[in-house]
Amino acid sequence: MPYRSFHFWMGVAMTLGCAILGLTLARLPYLEMFGPLTISLFLGMTWRALLTVPESSYPGVNFSSRTLLRCGIILLGVKIDFDLIARSGLSIFALGFGVVVAGLLIFRFLGKCFGLDQNLAMLIAIDSSICGASAVAATAPVLEAKEEETALVIPIGSILGSTAVLGYIFLEHWIRLPPRIYGILTGATLHEIAQVMAASHAVPGALEAGTVTKLMRVLLLVPVIFFIGLSRMKKTDYGGTTPWLHVWKGFPWFILGFLFVGIFSSLVPHVFPHFAGFLALKARLASVAVFLMAMAMGGVGLHVNFNHFFACGLKSISVALIGWLMLASLAFAAIHLWMVF
Repeated sequence: MPYRSFHFWMGVAMTLGCAILGLTLARLPYLEMFGPLTISLFLGMTWRALLTVPESSYPGVNFSSRTLLRCGIILLGVKIDFDLIARSGLSIFALGFGVVVAGLLIFRFLGKCFGLDQNLAMLIAIDSSICGASAVAATAPVLEAKEEETALVIPIGSILGSTAVLGYIFLEHWIRLPPRIYGILTGATLHEIAQVMAASHAVPGALEAGTVTKLMRVLLLVPVIFFIGLSRMKKTDYGGTTPWLHVWKGFPWFILGFLFVGIFSSLVPHVFPHFAGFLALKARLASVAVFLMAMAMGGVGLHVNFNHFFACGLKSISVALIGWLMLASLAFAAIHLWMVF
């Protein structure tokens, strides 16, 4: 059993150390603006770059970067105010829908310009437009993509998104966007949910808007994959088998847990208005969520393979970078117009 293995718990301990140190450093002057999640992420990346991460410890690292991340996201639902979503949900949904559609079109166009394989261009589009590695993993079987293509896209998105986290934090301290608008920008453009959490958590008041906007993009994963599968069924004979099973296997079900916790925490004050300790309970659950996600971010950093990244095809990196810059610029312009009008 992997959970009884010393090496498994050594991997978990590595991420635990990144989280504890990250939370501690985040309290220091000049570092507090980065937030514990970002600091934990880069502690993990630094560990991977300077020290050895034993191969046998990766099951434990994976447990933190995947399972604990999902647990943290579910618990983070206590921070969501669905009364606020009800007032602004339509505009947020429209923005998320626009980002996904624009992303698919932009990366398809750039893929043709750079001569990329159609599947590879689509995986880069899904990675940047919807939900990073989990979306790529869900889409690859429906596209019947090669393992090499999947392995190429994920590290590119991981490095690009992690770098963008720092860029957004510096951007915010330079132009001083309102917290809610900053959160919407991160949620509309960053690759991974963990990256949105890291970037938006660094600015007080931005986390809720960031997670809600990202949630809208993630929820669009299923219709996008169904559309891709439908288009491929016209060209491919599946011999009685169906690609739809891959959709359900790949769908990030933890998002439903996030929604359930958010709805529950939003309803409690209305159903039990005299529950005096509920706010304190929400604060404690939110603290646990941040700690679990800090461990997850440490695990993500420990996974970054710099050699693999620098060995990636220049065309794929160029498409991913140029496409994301175009997508982020369009999202920023749309949000700015929304602020004006």
